[in-house]
Amino acid sequence: MLGTAVTGGMTSLWFLTRGTGVVALLLLTVSLALGVANVRRLHADGWPRFVVELVHRNAALLAIVFLLIHIVTSVLDPFAPIALADAVIPFISAYRPIWLGLGALAFDLMLAVAITSVWRRRIGYRVWRWVHWASYACWPIAVVHGLGTGTDSKARWMLLLVAVCVLVVIVAAASRAIAGWPDHVGARLSGLVACAAVPVALVLWLPSGPLATGWAARAGTPTTVLAAARSSAPAAASSSFTANVSGPIAQSADENQRASVHMLLTVAGQHLGALHVLIEGQPANGGGLAMTSSAVTLGTAADPHLYTGQITALNGSAISATVRDRSGHSYALSLRLQIDSSSQTASGVLTATAGGSH
Repeated sequence: MLGTAVTGGMTSLWFLTRGTGVVALLLLTVSLALGVANVRRLHADGWPRFVVELVHRNAALLAIVFLLIHIVTSVLDPFAPIALADAVIPFISAYRPIWLGLGALAFDLMLAVAITSVWRRRIGYRVWRWVHWASYACWPIAVVHGLGTGTDSKARWMLLLVAVCVLVVIVAAASRAIAGWPDHVGARLSGLVACAAVPVALVLWLPSGPLATGWAARAGTPTTVLAAARSSAPAAASSSFTANVSGPIAQSADENQRASVHMLLTVAGQHLGALHVLIEGQPANGGGLAMTSSAVTLGTAADPHLYTGQITALNGSAISATVRDRSGHSYALSLRLQIDSSSQTASGVLTATAGGSH
């Protein structure tokens, strides 16, 4: 990543909401996986069981803390009409009621588990145990909430992160189901079926759900919010433009002689004024770089990653690239640069040709 501009006001709340939601999911995954391991009484030399219990408990408490921040920032962000009651009462929100309602349900379940854990001695082990089983339902509900409501559902990094979380939980749950076989074979078979059903259900749902075109409207996003979103990033792709660009260049190389070039360019006089180019490869004979991978982002100062893509052609200081936003709107970019090696800067002309939706 080439860097992100410091943002303020509403945009900061939006980024904070996204970040805390992702962290909460990771912590919830760790807590659930360690909870399963702890029930199996797993430990290793130098890693006693009480350490597993401590990490499990603290991960759950941290998940609640990040969820509280996630809820507060969602409510304070004026972009989406989310009230505080929407965060605790499922399925009443005017904004994506089903998918936001699942998040409220997951939060309520986590609170129930936390509260009954504190009062465990007073309510008795049996009640606590039944409530504690709710954590198994809390995790898949939180995953579906994040995919159904989150703005990063189509991003590769988010899909990879969810896949890793699913894999971790499935391995932990399947290991517990197999341990002690064949005692309680019916319950163990049910657990294994559930382990297989989760990824299958996600694979079947995602292409027609969050990954499909028009999901925002079908998910229940109010028309006013959709209109505001269309007036920002997608509207920027409605016309082509040509503009001067300039900015610093950073070069580096690792121990394997793999080199990288970062260009952080400012696009003069344009709403999409932030252009970042990353080129990685091996140094070529006679100078230059034999490109093996690349990344290109185009956006605003507040959100420099509105459009992301890759270089399609590299010929000296002439660069061609294609970038797209989350809705599929695209730009074909053509850069003609002059490199000043003494000052480590680049300047030139950018031609951006707007494409269509994909």
